[in-house]
Parts: sequence; C-alpha cells; structure tokens
Amino acid sequence: EAARALGVKEAVIKKAVANFAGVPGRLEFVREVKSVKYYNDTTATTPDGVIVALKTLAKFPKGNPKGIPLGLPLGRARIILLGGGADKELTYGDYAKVVKKTVKALALFKGTATDKIITALGGNKIPLEVFDNMKSAFAWAKLQANRGDVVLLSPGAASFGVFKNEYDRGDQFVSLVKKIK
Repeated sequence: EAARALGVKEAVIKKAVANFAGVPGRLEFVREVKSVKYYNDTTATTPDGVIVALKTLAKFPKGNPKGIPLGLPLGRARIILLGGGADKELTYGDYAKVVKKTVKALALFKGTATDKIITALGGNKIPLEVFDNMKSAFAWAKLQANRGDVVLLSPGAASFGVFKNEYDRGDQFVSLVKKIK
C-alpha cells in the first residue's frame, strides 16, 4: 500500500513482492538438500514466534515460491525443530500443543526454557534430545530428516548460555546447512 501511495506501478509492486527473499533469520529459506528444506528462524525467541513458523511451514502448498513448503495439514509431522535455550519468563503450553501436532523430532539447546518445554510436552512420543552446541544438535536433526521433511531452527527462547547471541546461533546453523554435500 505504501508503494501504491507513492505512485509505483502495479506491475513493479507485484514483481518486487514475488522476488522478495525475506529477511535473514526470520523464517529464512536457506537451502534444500536431498529433498530436505532447511529454514533459519533464529529471531523467533518466543513461543508465539515458533508457533507461527510451525503453522506457516505446515500450511503452504508444495511449489510455493522460495521453497515455502509442505502443504501438510496440522497433525502430519514432517518438521525437525531445533529450539529451546535460556528462559525469558514465558510459558510453553500453547507451544507444546502445536509442537505435538507438527514436529517429527525435537533438538533442544540446554537451558531453563528447555526445561519448561520438556515439562509442557509432558509424556510426549516425539524423539527429543538436549544439546549444548549447534554442531551436535544439527547433526542429530539431520539424521532425523527424510525426503520431504523440513529442518527448522526456531528456538522460542533466548540464546544465552550456549551462543553469544541469536545471530551467532543463526549463523552457526546457516554455516552447517551450507556445508551439507
């Protein structure tokens, strides 16, 4: 609407929107390798941010521009989630409900938010491991992924304790994705 108000032609607006790659760290499509899509959502530092990412990745039809994503109904888990970390005094009840419906496996980073996530999940049947570094968490997540799955870094917590900051966390993830052969 701002572009229209400035008199930008409709064709130019449509082209710009269609070619918009997104913002780094915000549900950023990094790469597809062997039919597994990798997304960096490191700036999702709240449970609500993760919920939006999970619902988004589960709802868009295959073939959507920029690799976004699965077209699966909630309830068909094809997402391997890397998350958790330091607590920001948030609750994880709604997060746990969506994770149970959309997540195939869960790699969590050590921290007090991770403890709250595990408690909120209760007696879940989702494969879950806790890690103290990105390299190990990523390797485990990659092993969980099959053709058609998504590996998503969307922490829902602060980065402190394991990473310097959220950008360090995202940069480490992207670097590992780019190294996959």
